[in-house]
Amino acid sequence: MDPKDQELSEVIADLKLIKEAVTKSDNFFRFIDTRRAMRGVMLVAGLMITFFATLFYYFITSYGFFLAIPLNIRATLFVLVGICWISLSFIKAGGFIKSGRAISADMNLNRLFDEIYTSRMLSLMLPYLFVIALIIVFLCTRGQLIFIVPVMAILFGLLFIAMSPIIYFKELYLLSIWLIATGLLAFFTADVYHPMVVLGFTFGVGFVLAGLLLYIEMPSQRS
Repeated sequence: MDPKDQELSEVIADLKLIKEAVTKSDNFFRFIDTRRAMRGVMLVAGLMITFFATLFYYFITSYGFFLAIPLNIRATLFVLVGICWISLSFIKAGGFIKSGRAISADMNLNRLFDEIYTSRMLSLMLPYLFVIALIIVFLCTRGQLIFIVPVMAILFGLLFIAMSPIIYFKELYLLSIWLIATGLLAFFTADVYHPMVVLGFTFGVGFVLAGLLLYIEMPSQRS
């Protein structure tokens, strides 16, 4: 057999083994370039959070309180937030599909959801999300709105730490530490700083820093 044909056969065999491993494993992230798939998403998410936090802060301080903002402005802001987050979700899905096609050419959106949202991932995420929603409702009903963002930062930081063994990039640990540390700081100074300032500082700056770090090529990751 020609050496080139033999090498090609070995590469094809290796790809088949990887595909079988992904199929048998419940951890899709082990086999893809998660850093490349997530870096742009995290950077854009941080910039978006910072931008909208600044925008809401401007209107709230201009009109005195949130409900004093004219309804058309509030509606426009929420529509813009929705459009941006939906667009970001599609960008994230596209990044994972592109990475996934390196190991499986038939990767599509449906297959991606099956690979990511496994029983292991859902059993990890859903309790955290349920507790976060419950605490937000509790704080709203008690009129303690200033504590929502700090508590969310702390709980999402803990969630990301729990997800770190599944999603393989250490910048997620750094983001988790940032969220927990700034969340605790904001919790004890909630009556000093505006919630939108806290939102921009905790989530906005945190995601921007994590995204920028993901763009830095580490020595261990150079080919």
